Amino acid sequence: MSAFIKSFFHKSFPARQLLIRQNGEVKHVVLAPWLQVSVLAIIITAIAWMSVSSIRVYMQTHQISHIEQTQLDKQAQWQQKVKQQQQRYALQQEQLAELEQKQALLQGMIESLPASISKDAIKLEGELDSSPINESESEIHEPLEDDKSQNKQADNNATSFEQRYTLLNQQYDTNFTLLAAQINQRHDAILEILQDTGLENALAQHLALAAQTTAQGGPLDILDESKIPNTFLAIADKLLVLNQLENFLTALPNTLPLPAAKYYISSNFGLRKDPMNKRRAFHKGVDLAGWHKTEIFAPADATVRRAGRNGGYGNFIELEHKNGVVTRFGHLNKINVKKGQLVTKHDVIGLMGSTGRSTSTHLHYEVLIDDKHVNPLKITKALSRVW
Repeated sequence: MSAFIKSFFHKSFPARQLLIRQNGEVKHVVLAPWLQVSVLAIIITAIAWMSVSSIRVYMQTHQISHIEQTQLDKQAQWQQKVKQQQQRYALQQEQLAELEQKQALLQGMIESLPASISKDAIKLEGELDSSPINESESEIHEPLEDDKSQNKQADNNATSFEQRYTLLNQQYDTNFTLLAAQINQRHDAILEILQDTGLENALAQHLALAAQTTAQGGPLDILDESKIPNTFLAIADKLLVLNQLENFLTALPNTLPLPAAKYYISSNFGLRKDPMNKRRAFHKGVDLAGWHKTEIFAPADATVRRAGRNGGYGNFIELEHKNGVVTRFGHLNKINVKKGQLVTKHDVIGLMGSTGRSTSTHLHYEVLIDDKHVNPLKITKALSRVW
């Protein structure tokens, strides 16, 4: 083996001469085998070092590129996260605005409810809170370890908001459903009574007058109806109509003009035998008998249209109420009002007596709707069902 190496060495690296010509002279330089080997070793070492260095530079460059790409990916993910948070925040603001308008509508409806509808079942809950996220792109940075907990907290807050929003929406739906049921029930009951008592025309006149915008005003404070479901707005419109019906009711004579304990019915409305001549006749009112000089009061707000002596009525009062309703009072002992005077419900307008065509002390009481006589007991009983 040693002889082979020596043979290979002498064949590969024999002594070599280099001829160098310079200034007309030729010089001989002998390259010894060991020098050739040394030069070759240096060249091989240099090549190996350059190769290793190149590989290391390549690997470092690749690693740096990978790190940079990883950071860019994280940056993109973070920007996407911020964009999602911004979108979520915008959605929360829309949801808050919707809840605020529902709250305003519900509060306004509750405050507008007539006394006939209970407010006890309606519940108003607190408000939602929403904290805006940072929307400045200059502050978007590579997520740190601590950001993970912040992101988790933000997700938890979003979940809590959505749960609260859903709960409040359900409560608003429940409240509006309760309101709708009560409003519809009251509305239908009033309409049924008014139809039974023949007050449809009077009601139509009242609603037509209420639709006019005269003598109205005030600061403008409107709702953003685009954020309120149409079903809720329909309930609000129904409440507006109901309040008009309630206003109509308040102007009607819903009670008899005597305390219940101080009279009895001595003659009903309609066909009867006349107390004087015993012949069949139509009685246009109802006779309420009681003690002499019992106080008679106005059954509703009115204007005195007539007050004085009036033939068979004796001492007589005629009151003009709203919506085409007129009431008449006959056989009075004393008249306490004058023509043109304004009276309010329960004001004493006279005293019971027996003047005019009368057999004994009583009040002859008539009710007219659009100049047509109606049964005072029937209309009073009907109206009492919705009071």
